[in-house]
Amino acid sequence: MIPEIVGLIRKYDCEKHIYFMTTNDEIIKRVMEYAPDMNICVGWDGNKEPMSIVDRAIALGAKKVQLFKPYFNQATVDKAHEHGIRCNVFWADDPSEAKEYLNMGIDTILTNDYLLIKNALFGRKK
Repeated sequence: MIPEIVGLIRKYDCEKHIYFMTTNDEIIKRVMEYAPDMNICVGWDGNKEPMSIVDRAIALGAKKVQLFKPYFNQATVDKAHEHGIRCNVFWADDPSEAKEYLNMGIDTILTNDYLLIKNALFGRKK
């Protein structure tokens, strides 16, 4: 289905707005072979070693990782950034936890309550 999905992304000119995320490195390799210009995000594969996901992203040439709490730390984020890799974290619904992640340098926080997190961290705009 990779050709179909990539075809739809190109048809609707969405390349800059999406990324492929999976925990399966073989699928990542296939997507990168078929569409090397697409953004790829390496997902947590169950390995609890904090550097594992970043090492996989480096080896695969991916530009994003989706960290899964609690299996990352400051060194994980720092190493990713040193290699030009952006860091998502799955997930933070607690404003204090989200603030901690932003202070670590997390680039994107996935949440179930965007408005709560946004208002708590950045103030409510009237």
